[in-house]
Amino acid sequence: MFCENDIQTLGDESREVIFQVGRAYLERHGITATQLVFDPAQHQVLLDDGPRFQEILQRIALLQGQHTKRPVSERMKELTAFAEAAMDRIARTHAAGPVAPGSRPEIDTVVQTGILLSQLLSRVPSWGERCLRCLDLLDSRTIETGHGMLDQTLSEILRMRPAAMDIYGADVERPRLLDLCLSLCGAGGDRATAPTPVMARIMARGGLADLPRCMAAMRERLLELLGGSLHLYSPEPHEEWVAMLALRQRLRAVPELEADWQLATALSRRFSRFAMPDQLNPLLAREPEYARKAIVLLQLCREIEESGARFELHGILEHYLDHRDFATKFVGPQATREDFTDLAAEISGSLVTADIPEQRKARMLELFRGHLARAVRPTGSRQMQRGQAGIEDSVAVGNLRIPLRNWSPAGLQFGPCPPGIAVGDRMSITVTIRNASLMIDFAADAEVVRVTDGLVAARYTCRDSADEPRIRAFFTV
Repeated sequence: MFCENDIQTLGDESREVIFQVGRAYLERHGITATQLVFDPAQHQVLLDDGPRFQEILQRIALLQGQHTKRPVSERMKELTAFAEAAMDRIARTHAAGPVAPGSRPEIDTVVQTGILLSQLLSRVPSWGERCLRCLDLLDSRTIETGHGMLDQTLSEILRMRPAAMDIYGADVERPRLLDLCLSLCGAGGDRATAPTPVMARIMARGGLADLPRCMAAMRERLLELLGGSLHLYSPEPHEEWVAMLALRQRLRAVPELEADWQLATALSRRFSRFAMPDQLNPLLAREPEYARKAIVLLQLCREIEESGARFELHGILEHYLDHRDFATKFVGPQATREDFTDLAAEISGSLVTADIPEQRKARMLELFRGHLARAVRPTGSRQMQRGQAGIEDSVAVGNLRIPLRNWSPAGLQFGPCPPGIAVGDRMSITVTIRNASLMIDFAADAEVVRVTDGLVAARYTCRDSADEPRIRAFFTV
């Protein structure tokens, strides 16, 4: 932001620049840039702090000089004159109290609004209470002309390190912090589980979508959290993959987040890691059947956007399709005729629509169809392996418990379900079975394959492999 006059010196963008260059000073003194600009007492504290005033102005001049290519010394003189004129006007207005606008109502209004907000913030001691004060003023429209000022001030507090505990709670780990930041942006979240009054208040108002600077602050925070190379949710690749898919779905639910190219780039880097051997090999090792290995690889190709990672995955997929055991290990001994048909159709359809060079895609389809013609097809029917659910059997999705209708070692049907669930959705579920032959609660990752009249059919995989033998044994008795 390049100030051309004293009105701009007091504007929202100027205070944002002051926050960026003077953040350490503001955090040390426990104030916002709004308080620094509009409180004469804070002017004096700054002027008494050695060369700090000139240091902040010089950093602003250097920052702006990089864009304007003007001499820093010349810009420094202009900024000093603007700042001194602004401080003088604020001091005179503060001393006079609320008065009618003078000869320059446009700046008088800004000054009076800023002084009022600064005073209101100074009366509450904690960062959390200041957040709530800003939200009260925003939602009540008490300061009619101060929406932008309140937005900018609240965005500062959301980024203040000393304010983090009041906003997000104590000892918050990165996965939980990601969830909370997304909730603040309006991407879901349960108000009842909000760790602080600030979080509960923002979630109750539907997030920060009407506050562009606060949304920008949250995007900045999300970008920090997505950085780095360590896992975000779990060291186990499958759990991390499922959690990352859910994260992407939540980001896409908020237009401002979906449109942010920096967030998209950071997320793309995260997904590209799943093409590396340390992540990919455990994902493939979970699936003994070659059909499901191929589906995993095709899903990775679909979700990963980085071209180099995709190229590697195409090579691995082609290797499996060309493997001599592909036909004999296409499905396992527990598979049914319906499983075989569904898997073959899914692989064929995914290959046809995959973003793979046409010549390579044609070879893959040829290999797949050749193996499919030689594959041994199961004789058992899925109906023989489907169990009718009991009255106490259920599926928990989040905090919602839904009756289970029927289930098998690979799939289940539950409902009635609330609107909003669609084919292709992935979700974490907990299945509860209570009957004379099997008493079990197991966590699973499910993918919706059909929704009919409120009933949801999904295939699932157990999160804990120790549960699988008990489930298979129940259906083979």
